[in-house]
Amino acid sequence: MKNGTLITLLCIAFAGCQKNNGVSPNTADEKLASSTATLVTAAATSVTVTTETALKAAIKAAAPGDIITVSGTIKLTSTLQLLNSGTSSSKINFTGGTLDCSGISSGWGVKCNGSYWNITNMTIKNAPDCGLVFQYGGYNYVYNVTTSGNHDSGLQIYNQSHHNNVSYCKSNDNYDTQNGGENADGFACKLSAGAGNKFDHCTANHNSDDGWDLYGQPSTVTITNCTATNNGYGGNGDGNGFKLGSSGQSVPHTVTNCTSSYNMASGYDGNGNTGHITITGSTGTGNGKTLFYRLY
Repeated sequence: MKNGTLITLLCIAFAGCQKNNGVSPNTADEKLASSTATLVTAAATSVTVTTETALKAAIKAAAPGDIITVSGTIKLTSTLQLLNSGTSSSKINFTGGTLDCSGISSGWGVKCNGSYWNITNMTIKNAPDCGLVFQYGGYNYVYNVTTSGNHDSGLQIYNQSHHNNVSYCKSNDNYDTQNGGENADGFACKLSAGAGNKFDHCTANHNSDDGWDLYGQPSTVTITNCTATNNGYGGNGDGNGFKLGSSGQSVPHTVTNCTSSYNMASGYDGNGNTGHITITGSTGTGNGKTLFYRLY
């Protein structure tokens, strides 16, 4: 009798342990998801920087979701390199302030070889070469960025960089003194950039070469609601508002609802590109040569 009672009590205790310590699959999944979310949130940081040293440290450590804000003006002494990448759902955010590149002895102001960056609300000026360059990577978003007074193109996309969206940006007074103004465009997407690059609501004014330059660009570029004015000065600049390719190419670029006025040469020039360039709703006036030139 005592043995039977003891066995019964052990069974009850064992069952009680199972009930108290067991975790349902749903509860386990919820705890794992919660833990993962906490880790992701903890990984993203927000930092405001005021010096070149702090800026470069933040850029070097940048991770998906981070926000790096420039306060005031930072004078760069070497090219700022954006080499890390965000993700499609968690970009790296780089915003605010002015980057004065006049302290750089040679080279670009800012180079982006990473992907999934948001670069917004800043000015990049006085670089000895291009101001902002996208060399590799893709899926970057540029909004309300001004590139000014650089000694080559203000903003350039080239060498396989793809699916970049440049919106509401300004590029002005870029001039390459070493070549008498031959190369400094407002915006350039040229020399073998990748697919899917777009410009929207951007303005190129008073650059020594062209407003937009798509020379040697093998993939379609989409330009919408953009304005090119007063480009071409210094003696060697071509001075087109929109240069839409180069000879030996057949690339169907698209230009929609744009304005090209008072440029030294043409408003819209195919430049030997025999692709079916589609220009819709685009106008201009006062260009030195003509409004539409060499378009097929």
